[in-house]
Amino acid sequence: MADETLYKAFGSAISTRRKALGLTQAELAGKVKMSRASIANIESGRQNILLHHVYALAAALDFTKVGELLPPIPQKSLGEGLKMMLSNQELSKQTLSQHAEAQVADLITTALQPRRGKA
Repeated sequence: MADETLYKAFGSAISTRRKALGLTQAELAGKVKMSRASIANIESGRQNILLHHVYALAAALDFTKVGELLPPIPQKSLGEGLKMMLSNQELSKQTLSQHAEAQVADLITTALQPRRGKA
């Protein structure tokens, strides 16, 4: 996930929760000892945020887990590309089960990952 997309998704989660709790940006800012402008910039994805502020925001917004504020980690999907490769090669006209496709995708992903200590 690109940094810009990550911060926008995080900011959107902050904004949505703040509004659901009926808080203004100024009220939230006071709870976490930040400026209202910083809250506005965070909510719009324009401001990077320090880890201790993430925890303060999670607490101020009544989240039980900090992870509830964070966007999910994007998973690289090889599924569609793999299906295309398999269909192009016709794989002896056999169809792989979803489980087999997942195993092949995992093998390809592992093979493509850079190895430690090797450039």
